[in-house]
Amino acid sequence: MDHTKINLIVRLQYLDNQIESLLSLQKGLPEEIDALEEDIAFIKKQIEAREKIAEDHESTRRKLNEAMESCRSKIKSFKEKQTLARNNKEYDALSKQIEYEEKEIAQAEILLQDIAQNEQKTAEMQEKGRQLIAENRYDEISEEMMPDDVLAEQLKDLSEQVEQKKEELESIIVETSSEVSALRQQIDEQKQIVEKDAKRLLSKYEHLKKGGVQNALVKLHRHACSGCNTRVPTNRHTLIVQGGFYLCESCGRVVVHERLFEEAAEQS
Repeated sequence: MDHTKINLIVRLQYLDNQIESLLSLQKGLPEEIDALEEDIAFIKKQIEAREKIAEDHESTRRKLNEAMESCRSKIKSFKEKQTLARNNKEYDALSKQIEYEEKEIAQAEILLQDIAQNEQKTAEMQEKGRQLIAENRYDEISEEMMPDDVLAEQLKDLSEQVEQKKEELESIIVETSSEVSALRQQIDEQKQIVEKDAKRLLSKYEHLKKGGVQNALVKLHRHACSGCNTRVPTNRHTLIVQGGFYLCESCGRVVVHERLFEEAAEQS
């Protein structure tokens, strides 16, 4: 068996491990940032929905008050005209107009009461939510119960966390960018070498990587595949010790002697 080929692919895995180690310094920050931004979007949606309801209430209240004022003005005018009515027919006609405007006012007042009741209900729900927060009973709080000021404070806190984590991530990226770039170049160069001299092994390696297996090549550890802890057949141990490899029948990883990784590291 040509052990040089497996050495080439081990070197590639070693370089991949090195770059993965550098990227791991990000400590899951991209995922944390995404999760926080989802929370921010959710809270913003809640706040915007509440603001829209408040704006609609205010707009409706203003229109109703304007309509009521117009009705009162008409009633005043109609009553003045009644004093000048020349006969009962004119008087009765003006009375009907006054009655109509009074009904319009009454209907507007009912709608204003509905708005006030809805606002009162909202205030009561939020007060209940405030009490539950004080008692640390967060699991009992519905979206409607969360007080406006608490939502605003949550949005502020989450936004600050996102900015902090983005700064931390950017700092890590800047600090490691030169090493990452150098490693990516070495990986590309190593792949070209492996493509030329060990194409079948490279195909196996990339197939495992595409399947989500970060460590396509692993060490023999205590007579087992260190990727899945499945024991390697005894008759394959000698082959591995001599610099060969074994394809794990359980996880499909390529199992090699740890000495090959040490040799790969010495090449850096």
